[in-house]
Amino acid sequence: MEYVALYRKYRPDTFDKILGQESVTKILKNQIKNGKISHAYIFSGSRGTGKTSAAKVFARAINCLNPHDGEPCNECEVCKNIMNSNITDVVEMDAASNNSVENIRQIRQEVQYATVDVKYRVYIIDEAHMLTTSAFNALLKTLEEPPKNVVFILATTEQHKIPVTILSRCLRFEFNRLSDDMLVSNLKYVLEQEKIDYDEEACKYIAKLADGGMRDALSILERCIFESDKKLTYEDVINIVGLTHKDVINKISNAILNYDAILAVSTIDELIKKSVDLRQLTTQLTENFLEILINSNESQKQRIINIIDRLSKLDNDIRLTTRPAIVLKSSIIGMCNNFSESTNLESNDTKNTNENNVLMQKISILENKILQLEKQKQHSVTNVIPREVKINNNEKKQNIASQDFDKSSLNKFENMEELKKLVIDAQKLKLYSALNYIDIYFNDTQMYIITQNSFAYDILKLKESIDTLKNIFIEKYSLNLDMILKFENSEESSEVNLEKYLKDKNIKYTNLD
Repeated sequence: MEYVALYRKYRPDTFDKILGQESVTKILKNQIKNGKISHAYIFSGSRGTGKTSAAKVFARAINCLNPHDGEPCNECEVCKNIMNSNITDVVEMDAASNNSVENIRQIRQEVQYATVDVKYRVYIIDEAHMLTTSAFNALLKTLEEPPKNVVFILATTEQHKIPVTILSRCLRFEFNRLSDDMLVSNLKYVLEQEKIDYDEEACKYIAKLADGGMRDALSILERCIFESDKKLTYEDVINIVGLTHKDVINKISNAILNYDAILAVSTIDELIKKSVDLRQLTTQLTENFLEILINSNESQKQRIINIIDRLSKLDNDIRLTTRPAIVLKSSIIGMCNNFSESTNLESNDTKNTNENNVLMQKISILENKILQLEKQKQHSVTNVIPREVKINNNEKKQNIASQDFDKSSLNKFENMEELKKLVIDAQKLKLYSALNYIDIYFNDTQMYIITQNSFAYDILKLKESIDTLKNIFIEKYSLNLDMILKFENSEESSEVNLEKYLKDKNIKYTNLD
């Protein structure tokens, strides 16, 4: 027996079986019951929503010998002949390949003759928007005043491409995308009819991939059935369709949100080695960020919206380029390193309210970034830097490397958390990060700031950092002391200079201070 594709085998044969289009089918059935048939219809909507199926059911219903409540009986000779394409008066034409003016002229000649076996001659024109301008002009007069026994049904996915002169002469119906619940329900029905075991998660994911189209859902299902084992599982769908697992999508998304370009790009590199479709990957990332946006707080929303906007444009850029991997990775790095997006507050009124939340978010991100970069241990600091710098109250720097001191004779500064908060209030984010890698000791005349971290040393030796600390110690703790910054080299660690690392990698960054 000849094999029939699932979307053909389970094509609706009555209006009641057309899912999700109740408002359309109700009007069509009422017209049939009342005998008030229009001469021209336009069925528009996205692919796989039932436009052609509805047109075929309508063609049978208006010619059926035993209609019931506006539905075709599908049992009479006329219905069977139409279903088997044995009646010449019901014509289904593909406008994508029959779009010339000559094809329309042939229709104009045919409509002049009486029907042979049915009451109505029906022309179903699929992809009607593909007709040429000349073809539309040739159809115009016939469409406006056809013979009483002729019905035109124009099915299209792009109604906006059909001339207004045609639209104004037709009764228009909009077919909606099917909900995921409807798709899942029908997929389960098909699997049960085909006697195939399945996981519900597999059906849900196929429904999501179908994007509201039943034909697409059945086509994906058919492929999965052929390539899977005895039972259809979620993992089968992921592997067969060639999609990226949800966990990997979450990993890339979190890396972008945490400004971790290294993790994001390395993960994408792994997917490229597996020949993942990069446009599909971009689509999955966009959908994932839409889910994140719904659950995000106010301080994150603007940045996530910007990321979604970039990903939407990225799909077209990947389609047009000959080097999609480079385009994708460069865009991802840009998303990971644009700190300014998170500070795009809408008004001055909301700025004061959200300032602390945004600041704390940036601090957390910066700390994570520093820790990740240091763990890489790919670059050691090779340049010679001063081991000790003294800044007296007149802000003059001196090399005092020969000086030594005994920590046991000094007081250790214990209010580091309070000091960090004061630095945050001063909006010195890099200085705040440097404070995580220092110890502070003092006596009656001098204060020693000691670090083994080259990044912290580079930040602390800046004049503006010393000025900030001096002002805080004077105003908050009444300590007006000479400050000595000491760098103690640690043989156990290989420090990473953040700015040097970013420059070596050609990664753009924002000067946070």
